[in-house]
Amino acid sequence: MDDMTHVAILLAKATPGLPIIGTAAGRAKVLGYDPLALSGMPLSLLCPLRQPDGRPSAETLDEVLAQVQLAGALSLPWSLQTRTGETRPHELHLTLTERDGETQVAVCLVDVSRMQFAEVLNQAKNELLEMVATGQPLTPVLNRLTALIESPFDGLYCTVLLLDLEGRRVRVGAGPRMPAGYMQALEGAEIGPTAGSCGTAMFDDRLVIVDNIATHPLWTHYRDLALPYGFKACWSAPIHGPSQTVIGSFAMYYREVRRPTPEELAALNAATHLAGIAIDQERRAEERRRAEQWLEEQVNKRTRELLAAQDELVNSRKLAALGQLLSGIAHELNTPLGNALLSASALHASSAGLAERMADGVPLKRQELVNWVAQTRTGTELIEQNVDRALRLVSRFKQLTEGSGRAVRSRFDLREAVLQAWARVRTHLDVERVRLSCELPEGFMLNGYADVLQQVLEQLLENACVHAFREQGGQIRVTARRTAGDRLTLEVRDDGAGMPAADLARAFEPFFSTTFGQGGSGLGLFVAHSLVQGMLGGNLELDSQPGKGTTARLELQLQADAALALAA
Repeated sequence: MDDMTHVAILLAKATPGLPIIGTAAGRAKVLGYDPLALSGMPLSLLCPLRQPDGRPSAETLDEVLAQVQLAGALSLPWSLQTRTGETRPHELHLTLTERDGETQVAVCLVDVSRMQFAEVLNQAKNELLEMVATGQPLTPVLNRLTALIESPFDGLYCTVLLLDLEGRRVRVGAGPRMPAGYMQALEGAEIGPTAGSCGTAMFDDRLVIVDNIATHPLWTHYRDLALPYGFKACWSAPIHGPSQTVIGSFAMYYREVRRPTPEELAALNAATHLAGIAIDQERRAEERRRAEQWLEEQVNKRTRELLAAQDELVNSRKLAALGQLLSGIAHELNTPLGNALLSASALHASSAGLAERMADGVPLKRQELVNWVAQTRTGTELIEQNVDRALRLVSRFKQLTEGSGRAVRSRFDLREAVLQAWARVRTHLDVERVRLSCELPEGFMLNGYADVLQQVLEQLLENACVHAFREQGGQIRVTARRTAGDRLTLEVRDDGAGMPAADLARAFEPFFSTTFGQGGSGLGLFVAHSLVQGMLGGNLELDSQPGKGTTARLELQLQADAALALAA
């Protein structure tokens, strides 16, 4: 841009029809005019016929100068017109002054078009990064990107082309305003040193500016494709992945012979950066989907092999269930880790953009720093939440795989085991509003796996605190009784919200939870049920109705001395 951002001029007297008698713009042009050419020109000739609100510029300028005579100074938004007819937003700062006994008005013109453009571009960046972070599909993201870049410029058409994994041929990414026939013709085209603007930009890994497609040698083999659609100028920049490898191109087309403005080049640079983030995230997601599919295929293959050899495997049903669990673990871990990766990538992109501006010496506004701090805080919180969720999933899984190896049979007090489980729940949950009533006799001793039973009790107590008493307090009662066949029935009963029949039927399914997104993993009751049936050789059931609380009923085989003690 050859115009000064700040220009001071003097008007003879205080009327818009009288000429400009001086400027303070140095040798730079003012709205496309040489400073000397402005001398003698009425200020009204630098204005469009009407302002953006519809008011006639000349009449409104009369009113503005009249106000300056009364107030002495005035500032207001104003539109001015360049020598080529382009309207640009400005700020006018007018001050009444006197020179050689003559009343004059000093006018400072401040071009705010770049600041407005920078704000629009920053809003576009935030919108696109949010779409990427929330997992929107690539095509809508790229379509929105082209629309946001096109909106500030009249007559601009944008495209995004992708480079295949072999780095040789073009795949169409986006270009919603482009003719469909033109985009179809680009599909599968091979890049090279004279393959138009986009193919050359990807092949040479450089910015390619073509101001006249009809005569430029880079378009020798493609001009017959572009010219029938009216395209006469095109500039393209390569899109890079994280390792700086070329993964595509972003192009700007015009139906007139011309070169890019600084604003268009800035928009092109921002567009390639954002497109790189979106394309890279899509590729990463595709890699995760392939890995998940491969893992699922391997699990299914192994499961089929195990089922085929079921005559030789005593525990084939458990192994098949383990295969299903592994598939579920892979799927559930993919979600929080993928979200954490997206947030980390978005933070990296935001920080990189800020660092580039600082390196270029561009002053940062306070609001930009405030926005960056807020985005960083939100992103890191999202990463922490998702990594914490993944760690809890792994912890639940380890409870299944390591429980049998570490458990030791011992003689223990049942009441003490319940109280210790409750103490562990209180260390990581707010249970002040929940009362525990342990109605077990003291000195009731059991022979078995104390740690495993305590782990099951902890899960049952935690489940009651989290699900039964979400908004109010209540009571949990733990009771025990002897049943037929020297069996112990241990009940954990709450007076909370209860469970609907549909949830009750799925309570022991792996990864079923009514509190996903609030810390629930869907593995708690599944692990408890598996430990009871496996390690403890018992059975776990739930009995519940909405509004009438929930009872977890645990049945275990008693040793003879324990059965006698309970009966006494």
